[in-house]
Amino acid sequence: MRYLAININYKLDQDWYCRLGSIVACHQYFSELGPEHGPSVAIYDIEMGKYIWLSEAYRENNPRLIGIIQDATKSVKA
Repeated sequence: MRYLAININYKLDQDWYCRLGSIVACHQYFSELGPEHGPSVAIYDIEMGKYIWLSEAYRENNPRLIGIIQDATKSVKA
């Protein structure tokens, strides 16, 4: 799976990501989330190592988002 759909819930201090095969699947994943999962944050392309989409609120260097991506990509390589 090439893309990460990432969402963060700060109220519950929980991070979610889902590995998916297409950008459309990422948008469908976000559409199906309930409010308990927190807002949609980013779609990240694992192969290219860059964001396809990033929420305005996360445009600055966000250590939590970077940590989620590092953990997710580390488990892909293992």
